[in-house]
Amino acid sequence: MKLKTILKTFKTAALTMMLFAFSAQHLKAQDIDGVSSFLVAGVSMNIPKNNKLLIYGGFSPTDKVKALLVLPNFRINKYLTLTPGYTHVNVDLDNGSTLVENQLLAMATLSFPIAKNWTIADRNMYFNRFRRGDNLSFYRNRLGVIHKTELFKKQVSVFLHNEVYFSLDNGQFVRNRMVLGSDIKLFKWLTPQVMCMLQSDKASGHRILGWLVFTVPLENFFKTEFSN
Repeated sequence: MKLKTILKTFKTAALTMMLFAFSAQHLKAQDIDGVSSFLVAGVSMNIPKNNKLLIYGGFSPTDKVKALLVLPNFRINKYLTLTPGYTHVNVDLDNGSTLVENQLLAMATLSFPIAKNWTIADRNMYFNRFRRGDNLSFYRNRLGVIHKTELFKKQVSVFLHNEVYFSLDNGQFVRNRMVLGSDIKLFKWLTPQVMCMLQSDKASGHRILGWLVFTVPLENFFKTEFSN
């Protein structure tokens, strides 16, 4: 790797870390109430009209959660993507029982390039959680910046987001997440992603969430021609 590329990658990482540290100052004087880890694996594939389908399964060894997520992505134009979604969640409770939750969501993501390899993304989501005897609805807004670069001749994306949860049931802001992450197109058959989240929640307090996500891009192996 050329020295210029190494310095560029280092500067990008350093800038992102500084932004993340600055944004997390509101947690500096507060105790962290817990740490959660999530392991997720899935596939992406092309679907008709140049759109994409994502299917993931995951679990949390710390929170005893298992989940299945289905996300079809419909690219309307270069600025707007629409994503309906469904998640099935099982949570093993301490009393030995299992909590089953179904989630429906609808997202509209706006993306605007602001400089070479830099993009601002604004994701707006309607999020509904169905539990036995319980139904919760939220509006979630995630605003962030994405930078694309190269590392060891591999395509890399580094991103920093802030996401707020607004309860549609009681009209209050109930959660905030600061997210720092990166993904790399490591191989033709694998794209890993790592994320660290600082979460502040009115009910559960302040938590650190670590995510490790593996995606197998099936579109790299099956070149299907879809007609418009």
